[in-house]
Amino acid sequence: MNKWYSIENKADGNPVEISIYDEIGDYGTSAKNFIEEVKNVSERDITLRINSVGGSVFDGLAIYNTLRSHRGFVNIKIEGLAASISTVIAMAGDNIEMSENGFFMIHNPFGQSAGEAVDMRKTADLLDKIKSEIIEIYQKKTDLTYEELSDMMDKETWLSSQEAIEFGFVNNVTEPMKIAATFDLSKFTNVNEKEVNDKLSLINNKTKMTEELKTWFNGVKEEILNAVKGEEVSSPVEEVSVILSDNEAVVNKFEELEENATSLREEKEELAGLVGEKESTITDLTNKISEMEAKLAKLEATETSVEADTDPAINESDVVVNEWDSFAKSILK
Repeated sequence: MNKWYSIENKADGNPVEISIYDEIGDYGTSAKNFIEEVKNVSERDITLRINSVGGSVFDGLAIYNTLRSHRGFVNIKIEGLAASISTVIAMAGDNIEMSENGFFMIHNPFGQSAGEAVDMRKTADLLDKIKSEIIEIYQKKTDLTYEELSDMMDKETWLSSQEAIEFGFVNNVTEPMKIAATFDLSKFTNVNEKEVNDKLSLINNKTKMTEELKTWFNGVKEEILNAVKGEEVSSPVEEVSVILSDNEAVVNKFEELEENATSLREEKEELAGLVGEKESTITDLTNKISEMEAKLAKLEATETSVEADTDPAINESDVVVNEWDSFAKSILK
């Protein structure tokens, strides 16, 4: 059966992993099922991951109360979107984290009613009561007044991770996360649906990261060329932060280039050592040949003169070319 949540009981000593990645109360699964499974984890710590548009207000409030009374440590991780009643569930955390590209949205509770005027008034009074209860929960985490929170809910306020931490809804901001699923946000009124889903999937960050990598590369390209040539390389003053989930191919290319440069430097050093040894051997042999020629000249006691008819020509194909120098020259052209 499909569920809007999952609970993974890890080995003792590790936090129980819970994920709410759908609409709360959907698929015919109520908070009752969720609460029963949470109670089975006893007093173990809980890590609750949230990426949800909200859902049933009553289910959400029941889940909040259950997590708030849990004796183990509750760590909340908002990995994408926490909207509507899922923000209330998040307030149950002893620690609340939010991804850099996430959203935190609060609004007034809404519902449907049918019947006479008295039935409508009962529904309106109930919604007002629920709103007051939600505001009191938010106030336990933030320094915002009742009036400020009420106004934010009236306007359907969407907060970035930075705004959420400034208002006190979350404790810290974590690395951005790429969320594959997109949400139907048509039921909300104060939102750019495409903008939210694009940010959650990190689409907007691609241009930013491309420009950042371009700027960084322009600053260190001389360092890379010097490394290839085997010259002394100074450490770059600035570093670039790279999101692996968004730029794996680019990062892999740079890592490959760095590995190749290191390998080439090592090969050049090894070749330089071999050349040095050969040059020393050649020098010794040349000296010995010179000594032997001198001795032979004395023994023969006859002067011999050899002259070439034409100037000797150098056959360029016979010249030994250092492969490293050839590679370096090709780069510097």
